[in-house]
Amino acid sequence: MDLLRVEAALLRAQLPDLVLRPGMTLPGRVMERHGQLGILMLAGRPLSAELPDELQAGDRLRLRVEEVGADRVVLRAVETPAAAAPATPPPPELALPLPGGRQAEVRVTEQADERRAENEPAAVALRYDSPALGTLDLRLVQQPGGGGLQVTIGATAGAPEDYARAAAEELRRALTEATGLGASVRVIARPPEPRVNVYA
Repeated sequence: MDLLRVEAALLRAQLPDLVLRPGMTLPGRVMERHGQLGILMLAGRPLSAELPDELQAGDRLRLRVEEVGADRVVLRAVETPAAAAPATPPPPELALPLPGGRQAEVRVTEQADERRAENEPAAVALRYDSPALGTLDLRLVQQPGGGGLQVTIGATAGAPEDYARAAAEELRRALTEATGLGASVRVIARPPEPRVNVYA
């Protein structure tokens, strides 16, 4: 398949904790398309990208990092895209039962490449669909050699962000106790409907 290109500065601004290296793979989805430009959902965040002709809105694909430069990041679709039904989200990897017959759903949105070098950090990104707080994006990065665990939580500004900030220290302590590693937790507020202006 052809290549997708994303501005490196935009990627750093939208996903400051995401470290991309050539050979790494991660899932993506084309949200919108306007000529050669479009909105690509990557690690749970919308990004403006140059798209190859065969990709259409709704296509889900697996992307491999080909090149990381100062100005642009080049990605290659390594699997044939499959158009997703707009009203049907993928099934969750984990559904947790809640009182009242509701459930909280967790989906993996990014996972570390199994072929990574031993001295590279391991990362996983999760999307937690909470009936009470809405969508929470969690990204966990374990530094090599027992160097610690860094957790970033993306929560909608307002009550969800306030709740996440109030619980951050408790989460940090629980992670340290469960893993034996030093942990840090950072909460990032995001607007209710994050959008990227393709024409900016």
